[in-house]
Parts: sequence; structure tokens; C-alpha cells
Amino acid sequence: MKSPLIVVCTHHKTGSVWMANIFRAIKRQEKLHLHSKSQAELPPQTDIFLQDHSKVDLQALQSRFAARGVRAVHVIRDPRDVIISGCFYHVKTVEKWANNPKKEYGGKTYRQAISAQPTDHDKLVFEMDHTGGKTVREMLGWNYDQKELCFEARYEDLIVDRDLKIFRPMMQFLGYEGDRLEMALKFVRELSLFGGAAGSDPADHIRSGEGRQWVNVFTPELKAAFKQRFPDALQRLGYEAGTEW
Repeated sequence: MKSPLIVVCTHHKTGSVWMANIFRAIKRQEKLHLHSKSQAELPPQTDIFLQDHSKVDLQALQSRFAARGVRAVHVIRDPRDVIISGCFYHVKTVEKWANNPKKEYGGKTYRQAISAQPTDHDKLVFEMDHTGGKTVREMLGWNYDQKELCFEARYEDLIVDRDLKIFRPMMQFLGYEGDRLEMALKFVRELSLFGGAAGSDPADHIRSGEGRQWVNVFTPELKAAFKQRFPDALQRLGYEAGTEW
């Protein structure tokens, strides 16, 4: 019987390149079919579906692939660190989308527009109002009541998971067992931040692999700007228990 369709759902700056590296290595090892475009274009023979903006309908996929079944993993990150990571990445990124002039930025590219902000505070607020803010809203808009189909994980937990206490059950949830499970975990060890891979990404997507960067970056003014835009995001995503933050 064919293995279930594996769906890897991430968001911008939540470990997309990292997860893609792991599952592309698995794809090469097992000679699988991998798809990284839209769900609408998903070929029937796909084994691994990478969606780096989590634009998927898991229920529709389950119906379409009923004979095989669907198993997904979804990775989120503290919205404050999403803003920080995105901001300092976008001032230097060579990604095409951020280097195309847009009317909304007065003919500037996204990279030029954010780089033109006079202070780091202004750059971070700009990120909140644009790409980073969109990512926060996408994380909030995800359906978290799909536990039969989807393994929920946090970037902060995965980057310190040296003992594979999360990765092992995650891979088992995706259908890996026995020798296949050990093969998958071998790639996890080799390609993960805790395995020393942080500096090996040629696209330099990883500014810092650490969690809780916001502690040293968020001033009271930045905190106020964040709370104004996303008043309950941290509570809804489980990063803060109370409303005092």
C-alpha cells in the first residue's frame, strides 16, 4: 500500500528552508515525487507536498487522496521573532519578489522600501505592516482543529530538539517507522540547526537560529506597536498566557 501524502506546511521565516532541506533529502533518498507549488497544481503521484505559506486545504486533500490518506506537519513561530527575522532578512534578500519595484512602495522594491526606513524601530514597524504582518495573520488564520491529519510544531521547540523528542513522533505521525524512520531522523540530525547546519544555507535565510530574539530587540515602543496591530496574537498562538505582555 502506498504511503500517505506528506504535507509540510510552514510560513515565511518559520523554518521553511530548513524543513524543505530535510524533506528534499528524504525525497532523493527514497526517489519520491515532491511538489512545491500550489495545491491546485498538485500531481496525483505526489509523495511530499511542500507549502511554505501553509496555503493548503487538508480536508480537500484527504478527500482527493482518500485511498492513501494525508498526514501533515505545520510549523509556527513566535510572531515577534517572525517580525525580527523577516525585517533583518529583507534588507539584504536577493529573492525576486522583494527586488521587483512596486507601486505601493512608490516605485521602490520591498527591499529598498524597508531599507530606507531611518531606524531599526521603523524597519521593524514597516515589517509588521507588510510581509511580517501578513505572516502573523496567516498563522492566526490556520485551522488548528485538524489533529487527526496534522502534527502541530513550533520552530522554537524544533531548533533545540537534539534528543528528537519532537522530531521522532513527528516523523512517526507522517508514517515513518523502522528503517525508514531512522533514515528520516538521520537527515534531521544532519540538516538541523542543532546539528551545525545553521551556516550552511547558501541563500543565507537564517540570521540567527535562536528563539526569543524579541527579548533583546523589543523596546517598550516596539511592544506597543506590536500590541496595537496584533492585540491577542500571542495568546491565541500560545506564546503568552496572560494579557499583561
